[in-house]
Amino acid sequence: MRLLLICIACMFTDFALADPVVEIESRGQKVRAVLLKPANPKGAVILLAGGDGRLDITPDGEITRLRFNQLVRTRALYERSGYVTLVPDIAPGFKVGAAGVVDLYRASRAFAQDIGAMVKYLRGITPRPIVAVGTSRGSLSVANAVAKLTGDGNQRPDAAVLTSAFLNVGASAPGLTIWKIASGNAQALDVPTMLAWHVADTCPYTSAATVSAFRTWYQGSGRKLMEKSFSGGRPAESEPCEAFAPHGFYGLDPEVAGAITGFVAGL
Repeated sequence: MRLLLICIACMFTDFALADPVVEIESRGQKVRAVLLKPANPKGAVILLAGGDGRLDITPDGEITRLRFNQLVRTRALYERSGYVTLVPDIAPGFKVGAAGVVDLYRASRAFAQDIGAMVKYLRGITPRPIVAVGTSRGSLSVANAVAKLTGDGNQRPDAAVLTSAFLNVGASAPGLTIWKIASGNAQALDVPTMLAWHVADTCPYTSAATVSAFRTWYQGSGRKLMEKSFSGGRPAESEPCEAFAPHGFYGLDPEVAGAITGFVAGL
C-alpha cells in the first residue's frame, strides 16, 4: 500500500505545490479557493469536488483534503486550455469539527448563494462563459446552483457540466439526486448542460445505467443535452465510488478535461 501511494503521488506531482489562493465574500463568511489565471482567459470554470466537498485549503493555497478528486487533480489542465480556474473549499459554516460537514448542505440555498458569489467574482476577471463543473456529489452542487440562482444573471452559471453525476430520476430514487434538487422539473436546469460518464462506472449512485432515464427526462423539456461517454483508462486502484476507478475517470484525465473545455469553447 505504501508503494502504491508513493506511485500515485508521483503521477500527480503538481499537487505538492501550493496554488494562488483567494477568499470570496459570501453571506458574511469568506470562502477560500484556489485560483488559476491564464494570461488571456477565454472564460472561467468552477470545479466542484465530489465526496463531502471539504478541501481544507490552507492560507498559502495547499489543498489538504480530496487532493486526488478528479476535478481537483486536473485543475491545471483547464488553466492550460485558457480558462480561469476556481477550485473552492466549502464555507466555514458548512464544516463540522475536524473533518465533518453539515448534512445535505449541497442542496441548500446558502450553498447556492456561495456559488453565486463565486460566479460574480469571476465575472470581474473574465467575460462569459462562467461554467460550473461538478463531479460525483459535486454534480448536486451544480444543479442546486442552477435551480436556485434564477433571479440574478450576474450570479447564475452560464452553463453546467455534470460528470459521474447523481442522476436518478423519480421520487423513489435513494438519497439526494439531481432530479430531486430540480423538484422533478427539468426546466429548472435551463442552461446549456453537458453530461459525462464512464461506461464502466459501477458506483451504485452514478451508474451508467441511470443515463437513459435522465436523458429522457431532461430532453422532455425541449432542451438538448450535450453527452460524452468514456471507456478504458487505467485499471481501478480504489473502491468503485472513489477517484482511482472508472467513476473518477482514472487514466483519462486529459480526455475528460479536453471534452469539457471543448464544450465550454462552443458556448
